[in-house]
Amino acid sequence: MGPPLEGMRVIDLGQIFAAPYCTLQLARLGAEIVKIEPPGIGENLRRADSSPGGVGYSFLMLNANKRSVTLNLKHPRGREIMLNLLEHADVLVENYSAGVMESFGLGYEDLRGRFPRLVYASAKGYASDGPWARLGAMDSTVQASSGFMSVTGYPDRSGVKTPVTFIDMGTGSHLVSGILAALLQRERSGRGQKVEVAMLDVCVPALTGLIADHFQGRKLERLGNRHRNACPSDVYPAADGEILIFCLTEPHWRALVRLMGREELIGDPRFKNQAERLANVDEVDRAIAGWTRIRRRDELIAAGVPSAPVRTIEELTADPEVARSGMLLDSEFPSRGAIKVAGSPIKLSEAPAPARPERRPPVLGEHTAEVLASVGIEAAELERLRAEGVV
Repeated sequence: MGPPLEGMRVIDLGQIFAAPYCTLQLARLGAEIVKIEPPGIGENLRRADSSPGGVGYSFLMLNANKRSVTLNLKHPRGREIMLNLLEHADVLVENYSAGVMESFGLGYEDLRGRFPRLVYASAKGYASDGPWARLGAMDSTVQASSGFMSVTGYPDRSGVKTPVTFIDMGTGSHLVSGILAALLQRERSGRGQKVEVAMLDVCVPALTGLIADHFQGRKLERLGNRHRNACPSDVYPAADGEILIFCLTEPHWRALVRLMGREELIGDPRFKNQAERLANVDEVDRAIAGWTRIRRRDELIAAGVPSAPVRTIEELTADPEVARSGMLLDSEFPSRGAIKVAGSPIKLSEAPAPARPERRPPVLGEHTAEVLASVGIEAAELERLRAEGVV
């Protein structure tokens, strides 16, 4: 049995993180990905002018198993070629700013009549039919507009963003879900449709606990590494770094104090339940820190107590489990040699992921001749198109 999307062709107009992560997952599911990039410079994440080997490492991580075609969509002939490619496509994925696809004559309303089976997938910062549609959006700006930053950090400081692009990646994953649903519906109806995911919308379910507290009249404030509904919950010093301990339930708390050899704390009225521990959180944290700081992180991890070492990125990437689970795969790139590329969290028992990507990340325009030949553009015409700046 082949992968579930085998035989599907996806035209990828994605850039930076959200849409490329979406198409990386579609590639993992077996789809053929044709990545369309502007001639000369490629998509923004390549950053050829400032990156070793002429290509940014983030681009390499997110673009294995794709073919690169350069095409100037601002040129009438470029648009015509794009339309020819769409004749053979099942899905189009894009995350341009609002109005850009329409300026190319490639908006959904431009295409739906000619390509009724096409699934047109858009990742946006804000809903395309909303008042913020044309507001520029990046992961960090949506962390601000969503309220994430207002509750991240410490009480005596302004809100802080995380450098982790979890909104971009969440948007890409939600877009995959929408595409798969649209393809399933197309099997019944024979028609494609538009799928849209807005980054701001992805944030709302991630804020469920905080929104619930707001609706219940609880004041929201920045707590650092503490938690408003669990105690103890904090990062504690260890002899070789730090450890996070999170006791959500009474069994967690009892297991922790037994591990500490401090069973007398179970009967202490100051610590008898979550509410009392939260009221006396400084005393709780002092007791735990006195126990953790003289022990190594691995000694502190125990069953029955939710906890984890605070690891560095270097530790994560060196973890054999990350390699075993296929989340960082070995590959190569002509100007960089051996590299690592991102794997997929999706595990399929009937279509196991290969140990290496079947196709390394593409050099800019590497597959232009091959792909355009499939729509009737031969070598002589291709040279003319190059001279005219079309490809």
